[in-house]
Amino acid sequence: MKHLSLPVLSLSLLLAACGSQPAPTPTATATAAGPALQKPADLALAAGRARNLSTLNVSEAWRGMTWRVLDAEGDVVRVGADEATNPYQGDTAATAELPLLCLNADGRPAPESLKLDFYNGWAGGEVRLTPPVAGSTLTSRAVADLLCATEFGQGWRMAEFHDGQADGQKGGWRFYANGALNPESRFWVAIDDQNANPWNSDGVRPDAVVPDTTRVLGAQDRSGLLKASEDGRELVFRSDSPLLATLKEGMVLASRPTGAAPAGLLGRVKAIEVQGETTTVYTGEVTLEEVIQDGDLDAAVALDEGNIDYEKSGEMIRAQRAQSQGNLGAQRDFRLFTFNRSPFCLYDHAQRDLSCDDGAAGGLRSRVPSTNYATFDGQLNAQADAFINVSIRWFSLRHFDAGVKLTQSARAVVEAKGSYSWNEARDLSQWQVVFSPITFMIGPVPVVITPILVPTVGTNGQISATLRYEVSQSFNGRYGVEYNRGNGWSGISQHSANVNSQPATVSGTGHAHAYVGAKGILALYSASTSGPQVFVHAKPFAEADARATVVVGQGASFEICPAVGVRADAGVAFPLITSSTWQAQVLDWKRPLPCWTGGQPGPSNPGTPYTDLNLNFTSVTGDVEVDKIDPVSGAVTRIGNLGGNGTLNIVNDLNATGDTIIRVSSISRRSSGIFGSYRRNIDLAVTAGGRTVYDPAGTGCTSCHSAEVYRFTVNKASGTIRW
Repeated sequence: MKHLSLPVLSLSLLLAACGSQPAPTPTATATAAGPALQKPADLALAAGRARNLSTLNVSEAWRGMTWRVLDAEGDVVRVGADEATNPYQGDTAATAELPLLCLNADGRPAPESLKLDFYNGWAGGEVRLTPPVAGSTLTSRAVADLLCATEFGQGWRMAEFHDGQADGQKGGWRFYANGALNPESRFWVAIDDQNANPWNSDGVRPDAVVPDTTRVLGAQDRSGLLKASEDGRELVFRSDSPLLATLKEGMVLASRPTGAAPAGLLGRVKAIEVQGETTTVYTGEVTLEEVIQDGDLDAAVALDEGNIDYEKSGEMIRAQRAQSQGNLGAQRDFRLFTFNRSPFCLYDHAQRDLSCDDGAAGGLRSRVPSTNYATFDGQLNAQADAFINVSIRWFSLRHFDAGVKLTQSARAVVEAKGSYSWNEARDLSQWQVVFSPITFMIGPVPVVITPILVPTVGTNGQISATLRYEVSQSFNGRYGVEYNRGNGWSGISQHSANVNSQPATVSGTGHAHAYVGAKGILALYSASTSGPQVFVHAKPFAEADARATVVVGQGASFEICPAVGVRADAGVAFPLITSSTWQAQVLDWKRPLPCWTGGQPGPSNPGTPYTDLNLNFTSVTGDVEVDKIDPVSGAVTRIGNLGGNGTLNIVNDLNATGDTIIRVSSISRRSSGIFGSYRRNIDLAVTAGGRTVYDPAGTGCTSCHSAEVYRFTVNKASGTIRW
């Protein structure tokens, strides 16, 4: 069994492997093995698309042969090879998902109007297409035939290259049959005398073996399923559904997604009640090793915008789609949330209000400016892939692993005021992304997962006075759970991270911790975050310990010592694999960052109003933006811009009485040249009355975004400055 540990994560993730792929490129063919493979001169142009979401790293030789619909008239269809078909080595990767062309060759005569020849024979039956399956599922011709029989009933098998006949002789390359097929689809077709099938193009793979007690719903059974309870434990069928003729208590039912059960089904039959035209089947829990005697599953898929189920996703995800007019393309980077214009309140000491919008006109600070509060402001972008691997031998689960590859770009800002402690964590269900179910096959048995991505935030801390701290980090990780017979459960954890911490401000003492993270959930036969699942919860975090001292007449100093890290939990919460649940922390990584320190000399005449306040900028790369913020209303006003080094006297922009908050932002600028990168740099010194009153450290970076770099509070009337 191979698992892909794709180079650090996924989140730059392998777009080359996801989405729909065009028809296979025509390739040079080997010398024909006999007259039956003599290529016709009038092959149709290549057409049709193959769906391939897999990110597995498999042999290029593992391929299968595909055909398409060539033309149709009435209930007669002609299927066959086109210029993309390769009957010698196969033309489509075995990781692609395509329908099987199935044939029920019942010996019916050809319509008299058909002109038959070697390349356009009559198959003597009806053709149908199964739902798409990965070529890797087709481990033998017998397994392929079983898939057709499971889907359509006894007598159905996989169609073969030579099924067409003319004048009693077998032909090749194309044939006629009765049927109505999707004219846009490509599909798997067998060829018996060449190694161009998924089961023999790249060596031999063992077949899945399914006991007689396992029943998989075919096409008629799925259409006959009228209703299913949310947990799949009560199923109402039409009484004429073929499955019911041989179904008994103790057997196992499995199904790919249907209209009545959109996340698929798996359960052991506990009771059957016939009620005239309908029959109710009651099921209970069952493990995979009871469903399959022998079988393997090795899959990894990329998830993009095209896989999202918007009806089940959160309202903010639906709003994003509406804003883009439903045309997000193959988006891999999900803007899960952004609060930077309206941060939410985590703690309101007076109101005990955990849902206030601090950015609104009636928000917390405007309502009670002096109230103790803690707010969280931030952004999270994320991508995800899913992987699952199963190995069962003689009704015994030997190996199972599953999980999610996550890449996150996160920014967290904690701002708090007062004297208290707080602790808050929540799932942001309004930004929840629910993907459409994905069906993998172990032989004829469907294994259905629904990936779900849930953004999360949390913060806790204890402060006295005020604290503002910001950190940004990008993060890659592969997390999950693993089970091995004899060793039990263990966690899967691989990660890397980059961190950028911004200058912090503090008055008094405090500790603050915040994370913005994402839960990756693989729900099995369910679309619920509380049902059977494998889950991982990655939480990139930032924290800071701070202290500040003020000596009247002598000045002030502060020190903030930040740290960043990632914590990740993983677990399994369903009896599908074993009868017990399991959860553990699989990663606890923490890295201290250099401490921020700063200070100010005391003014020569404390209490003397400022008559000038100069912001002196040096070592500037990029642009400088200076804003003032009203501490009561939160209103922001731009008061200055610079395109390089220079000085701004802002004294006339300060409030005549009370405080004025000054915010300085460093704006990145791209350097010249084809490989130019965005850079910013800035150094600030604030002077008043010929004295330096604030001189923070310079800051800069390469290949980074614009950012706020300095924030301080000025009281013009009292001639004081705080940061």
